[in-house]
Amino acid sequence: MSDVTLLKLILELAAILAAVRIMHFFRARAMRRLASRQGFEYLGPAAPPQWWWNTSRPMIPAPLPGRFSQLGVSQAWNIIEGKNKGVSVLIFDGVSEGVRSHPCTFIACQTEQSPFPMTTSAEPVVQMRGWWVLGGVKFFGFFWWSMGTRRLDRHLDYLRE
Repeated sequence: MSDVTLLKLILELAAILAAVRIMHFFRARAMRRLASRQGFEYLGPAAPPQWWWNTSRPMIPAPLPGRFSQLGVSQAWNIIEGKNKGVSVLIFDGVSEGVRSHPCTFIACQTEQSPFPMTTSAEPVVQMRGWWVLGGVKFFGFFWWSMGTRRLDRHLDYLRE
């Protein structure tokens, strides 16, 4: 391998890593604005604890209750927590465990009935121990983590009704 080819490869990898960092920066900024708009608290972190997504070792931050381990989430970031009309709400981006891991946005509400009437088959809703958890939107058969903040706002609006 020539020096020029090696340098080109290194520059391409650096560009990819920089793009991923920039993407996480803008996502964190959008999630902070969402938290502020909804009157919630943004707990962070802004990027995955192991942002290259080594999911072999779970790294769930302290604000994320252990009961969410049933979702198969090994890492969580952009954690937002708050109450809406007395309902506890937890929103976070996460990545699942294992080789076939995929990033996803989750909205969890502690209610007796599902507050997510707007969901589609692409947005699975799971009930666990008093929490209703909506997983992110499927995209070509894969989960896609960046559920937009407008969509998150619409889901949260159902809690106000």
